[in-house]
Amino acid sequence: MLDKLLDIGCAFDWITPTVAFVQDFFNGPVSDFGISPHAGWGCSDIQHLLNRNGVRVWGLMYNVSGDMLMFTVPKTQAKWAYYLLQREGTPILYAPADVINSSKNTNKNTGIPNPFEVVFNFLDKLERDIDR
Repeated sequence: MLDKLLDIGCAFDWITPTVAFVQDFFNGPVSDFGISPHAGWGCSDIQHLLNRNGVRVWGLMYNVSGDMLMFTVPKTQAKWAYYLLQREGTPILYAPADVINSSKNTNKNTGIPNPFEVVFNFLDKLERDIDR
C-alpha cells in the first residue's frame, strides 16, 4: 500500500523535469543517458563521477516507475561521459546512438583504430601507472 502511495506521489513531481528542460534549453545541444538504479548507482554517485572528470551533468532524476536513473550532459561531452560510465561498469540502459556507434574499436572499412579509443586506452594506462 505504501509503495503504491509513493508511486502516485512521484507522478506529481513536475518541478524536476521542468528545471531539467530549462537547463537543456540554456546548455545548447544535449545528450540524455539512462542507467539502471538497481546496480547501486545513485544520483550523487553519477554526478560525482562525471563532475570529477570534467563533465557537466544535470537533470538527474528517476523515471516515474523508479526503474531508470536519467540525466543529461552537453552533447560535446557525451562520448567522454559514455566512456567514463563504461569504464566504471555502470549498467547503461540507453545512450545517444551516435555516442554508442563511435565507441567501436576500429572503422570496419579501413581498420584504423578509433582515435577516442586510443586516447582513452592511453589515459587508463597513465592512471594505472600513477596509482603504482
